[in-house]
Amino acid sequence: MDRPDDTWLRQRFCSNPFDRIETQPNQDIHFCPAAWQPAAIGSLSDDPESAWNSPKAREIRRSILEGDFSHCSRLECPRIAGRDLPKREAILSSKEMSAAVAWYGEIINSGRTRLEKPPTRASLGHDLSSNTACPSRGTKPVQLKKYDADRLDWIFNEPYARFLAKADRITIGGNGEPFASRHFLNFLKTYCAEAEPRKALDLHTNDLLLTEAVWNRLDLWGHVGSVHVSVDAATPETYAELRPGRHLGQLMPNLYFLGHLRRLKAVDTFQVLFVIRQENFTEMPDFVRLARQVGATGVLFQRFRGQREADACHSVDVADPRHADYEALQLILEDPVLEAPDVIIDDLGPTPQRRDVSGARCSGGMPDQGVQG
Repeated sequence: MDRPDDTWLRQRFCSNPFDRIETQPNQDIHFCPAAWQPAAIGSLSDDPESAWNSPKAREIRRSILEGDFSHCSRLECPRIAGRDLPKREAILSSKEMSAAVAWYGEIINSGRTRLEKPPTRASLGHDLSSNTACPSRGTKPVQLKKYDADRLDWIFNEPYARFLAKADRITIGGNGEPFASRHFLNFLKTYCAEAEPRKALDLHTNDLLLTEAVWNRLDLWGHVGSVHVSVDAATPETYAELRPGRHLGQLMPNLYFLGHLRRLKAVDTFQVLFVIRQENFTEMPDFVRLARQVGATGVLFQRFRGQREADACHSVDVADPRHADYEALQLILEDPVLEAPDVIIDDLGPTPQRRDVSGARCSGGMPDQGVQG
């Protein structure tokens, strides 16, 4: 007897296995975050074209086209858990003539599992090098040994710079700091020399190392479409507390530089991020003002999703209704500056919802194509 999830999925389509790859710290390659789809399609040591059409890759594509989704987690995938995948018939009957919708329709009609076209989206997460501690994740600064970084350069940089040269979106960072990574710095330099400028790079950074000099040395002009900067504070004191050994004064010139790039239209999106914690929640309105001061296009506030303490009253997750400062947070949230269109406040409900923050959001459910189901 089919479960409700299985019945719902039988008519659905996910584009990730047909247009996206994601690299992992263990050097595996997946179509999605490993928790959503545990099966790897290959390794960084494989030729990229071979990994893209490996037997496992083709089997996963078959499972999507036949509607069994047998390699996908019903619980962890937000597109499945949130019932956010389009029907195959909705794609086939869509009147939108975008290249993506036409491509998905051709795949559905043909049942094709071997693809000549390389992925249009990639999320590169195989180097977790960082230059700061991250209290939200409980991580410390880390750096690959030179031998390991050199090996990654050798197996990855030139093959993948060519393989992804025509990709529409390449996300780097999020779990590590790309500008603290010798390997990612070398990849960016190789990629920018190999690919035509198409604003494909989507960079996630703490911005402490992304100076104007680094931008010019890597020749990032024309290659970066969006930059997302994790800041988490509006005052020097709180910034120093959350970034031990770092100072807001180090960051500000780099934020102003990104604002300058945005005014020049050299980048399309410059977003600053703020994880809401007990230490910083009173600074939320001032953070919006700081973002506007440096020229950011928007602000994203996110709920703390790290380790939760047994005593909720004393945890850092101030959005927990049991927290002693929960009511104080509700008063802060009433500030009109937080209701502006350039401000996004992620889910602050009593139970944090499973969210897609992987860079896969705009492909699996295809919201960009306007296909509903």
